[in-house]
Amino acid sequence: MSKLTRAVQTFLFTAMAFAAQASQETANPSSEFDPALTGRISMDGAIISSACDIDTGDGYQEISMPGETRGHIKRTGEGEPQDFSIQLTRCALDPSAEPASWQYINIIFDGQDENGLFRVSGNASGIALELQDSQGNVIHPGKPTPWHQSTVTNNRLDYRFILKNTVQNLVVGDYSAIIRYRIEYF
Repeated sequence: MSKLTRAVQTFLFTAMAFAAQASQETANPSSEFDPALTGRISMDGAIISSACDIDTGDGYQEISMPGETRGHIKRTGEGEPQDFSIQLTRCALDPSAEPASWQYINIIFDGQDENGLFRVSGNASGIALELQDSQGNVIHPGKPTPWHQSTVTNNRLDYRFILKNTVQNLVVGDYSAIIRYRIEYF
């Protein structure tokens, strides 16, 4: 059998199959009652508590760092810590609540990075800010804190800033920094 004969037979067989299918659909048109066209969708959901708010006094905090002497920072490498808190309202961060509410939380602090510390601007130089959580873990700019099960007291997140000496040549003067944060929880 030649290649041409085989190609013609394949074409004719394919054409006959399409013609048979078309005539069957004309004789038996599809309808909404055709069991082959029915289906079922199952769906379930949940109503959850609303997102947390940040206490309006805490959303844009201004933190005044304690005055430090150049000698103290050069001797110890750091200034005195300055504590601050972020107060969450209108949410439940309680892992034991029934039904379960927000149980896991992390926070990302964004600011200019200077070797893992938050860069400051102003006429002071040779310093940067270190941010720590309430357990003393260092938080780096732009890096999320590890997800942890919520154990916050009264929905308050506690942190502290510590002024750190970054270079040998410490220049006295004023400094400031803007640090933004976002909180994720589920």
